[in-house]
Amino acid sequence: MAEKNQKINNLIDVSIESLNGLANVDTIIGKPIITASGLQIIPFSKVTMGNLSGGGEYGDVKVVKETDSMPFAGGCGAVISMKPMGFLVDDGSSCRVIRISDEPVDNLIERATDILRDVMAKKE
Repeated sequence: MAEKNQKINNLIDVSIESLNGLANVDTIIGKPIITASGLQIIPFSKVTMGNLSGGGEYGDVKVVKETDSMPFAGGCGAVISMKPMGFLVDDGSSCRVIRISDEPVDNLIERATDILRDVMAKKE
């Protein structure tokens, strides 16, 4: 029984190690870009991952002793989706988020905060 579990565990471990290299920290939160004026821009993305692994023995149905070994078949599959979400912009005195979105509601909310900020600044 331990040998069966070890085969499945090895299959899953190899699959997860392969996925680990695809979605590291530099993929999700990008490396900072510093402009000549000192503005720092940091890109960020949304990463969605799905992983499916499985396996089992195959062959004729028979009584198997603990010392016998059955042929093993296994497989794994993965799906990764990366979507740029926006940028963090730091000018030294404030930090703001610039979102990349095709959704009109998200754009409206983004603009509403900018308009509210401008109105409050003019009020003071």
